[in-house]
Amino acid sequence: MTWIEEYGYFGLFVFSLLAATIIPVSSESALIGAVLNDMDIYYILLWATIGNCLGTVINYFIGVFIGEKWINKNPKKSTERAMHLSKKYGWPVMFLSWLPVIGDPITIAAGIFRWNAFVFAIIVFSLRFLRYYLIIELIV
Repeated sequence: MTWIEEYGYFGLFVFSLLAATIIPVSSESALIGAVLNDMDIYYILLWATIGNCLGTVINYFIGVFIGEKWINKNPKKSTERAMHLSKKYGWPVMFLSWLPVIGDPITIAAGIFRWNAFVFAIIVFSLRFLRYYLIIELIV
């Protein structure tokens, strides 16, 4: 039995939240699992988006409070690339935050650089919703 079968929308929410943080899990696989289990499409979209957006908020605050320390302890290539892009292009780099691997470090960089939280939310939340919407449309 899978997480989604056992915990339903709550499982999807938790999986999506964790996937948006630095924990390496795939929210897309949970989303697909929910669709294949004939769960309500609108609730899937709602709970996956809420969970994933909350995860990006956690990343933002990781950046605000412990970002520099975290980067020094996690010198991954994706983190270095996210920081470089963020320094070079500024807040528009958030339009890449939906991408796998580099997206999570970009949301942490947004907190490190103290980018406007409202702009952050509008861009990042919209992209997360759109990504899930398109995945569901491709499956159904």
